[in-house]
Amino acid sequence: MKKALAFFAVLFITAGCVANAPYLKLDKKVYKPGERIAVEFKALKDYADNAWIGIIPSNVPHGDESENDRYDLTYQYIRKMTSGTMIFRAPLKVGFYDIRMHDTDNRGKEVASVTFEVR
Repeated sequence: MKKALAFFAVLFITAGCVANAPYLKLDKKVYKPGERIAVEFKALKDYADNAWIGIIPSNVPHGDESENDRYDLTYQYIRKMTSGTMIFRAPLKVGFYDIRMHDTDNRGKEVASVTFEVR
């Protein structure tokens, strides 16, 4: 009985953490060049006003906001929103790209990403 209770306690805590985690969700995985991309997002309320979401080529290493900022093709500031939908346009060049979320535009970190293809 104690093992079962411990399991459900861990499951509950883990589910709570995931529910409060930032995320990005796309309406599909493959886009045509220039096609509309709807990005559903959830951000944390303590992110800076200049937290941002942008399109970065998938070959750029993940994690460092400053590095992602060097290669972003387009971006939008979150402006303290904790959830919503942002609209982007798919790059014109075929290939793999990521939508990446960052907690600030000042030496921050990447907090979520999702990959898509343009073909």
